[in-house]
Amino acid sequence: MKLLRSAATLTLALLAVASPACKHADSTKTAVPSGEIGTEIPPAPEATPVAAAPAQPDLPPSIDAKDLDAAERKVLIEILTEQFDPCGKSRTFLDALRAGDCPIAPKLATKVIEGLRAGEGKKQILASLLKEIERLNTVVQIDVSKSPLLGPADAKVQVVEFSDFECPFCRRAVEPIEKMQKHYNFALYFKFFPLRHSHPNAEGAARAAWAAHQQSKFWPLHDALFANQHALDFNSVIKYATKAGLDPKKFEADLQSEAAGAAVAADEKAGDAAGVDGTPTFFVNGHKAETLAQVEEMVREALKTAGQALPPPMSRDDLGEAVAPAGDASTAAAPTAAPAAAPAPAVAPPPAGAPAK
Repeated sequence: MKLLRSAATLTLALLAVASPACKHADSTKTAVPSGEIGTEIPPAPEATPVAAAPAQPDLPPSIDAKDLDAAERKVLIEILTEQFDPCGKSRTFLDALRAGDCPIAPKLATKVIEGLRAGEGKKQILASLLKEIERLNTVVQIDVSKSPLLGPADAKVQVVEFSDFECPFCRRAVEPIEKMQKHYNFALYFKFFPLRHSHPNAEGAARAAWAAHQQSKFWPLHDALFANQHALDFNSVIKYATKAGLDPKKFEADLQSEAAGAAVAADEKAGDAAGVDGTPTFFVNGHKAETLAQVEEMVREALKTAGQALPPPMSRDDLGEAVAPAGDASTAAAPTAAPAAAPAPAVAPPPAGAPAK
């Protein structure tokens, strides 16, 4: 789902390798013994010295590359010297690391080293590097004025989640992201992003959640929809809403209203504009995050920048690591243009006997 694209140019320079020269033994003019036809042995050409391999530049102490072998270290040096400063200054990536004034440079260098340790090739590492640079340097504005909120509206850190009630990865992220919200006390906003092409009940569930929001019952129904993800048909959703304390007549009317469809469509449009390409996708103060680990890292950085005290990091068990990268096929969002002959999205039907709207 989603794509904010920024043009990135790779300046890949080939490393010149000196061919080994052919070495000859030194010789001097030697006289032929007298009595023989005399001539002198021509002098051998002077030996051509072998060009020494260029010394590799030293890495800053902050870069831990001790586990890399010689070939991997060579690729690391190539990347750091060929690529530009990720913070945008007119210098190399390596110079940015040495200067120590580009906060994202050490993270990106660590990502390159992790790729090398994992056996990735240079081309693959560069593609991941450019994607990560784009993610870290891109800030988007998302209107959350009408979105459901969990936490204080005046929090220094704002997390926006684009989610789909029928997406299994979104369900797995529910408990960890709510634990994280309590742990760091940030503002968590919810945005609807139903994947119609693969989740037939997702739009209907989104409309139902919006209807619950009109009665200030969004989060109770949100939890019920995810807890019963296997049963999101109309009759089941009505039961969840009734159990959550919603007025059933108003709920049904709001669910079937044009306003519900417009609200869901507005969130989808905002997600497309922000570059959402899978669910769940999060934005921390406008910066995209595709895993819960990235969300926590960015939340901590934002709190630190705001001068707020940092609680200890959450455990891996609390995070759950439930969120796969958005590019994963299992979480891929619907394309911005619906595929040809795609079936109409399933929307919760009106009650039996009632006219369709």
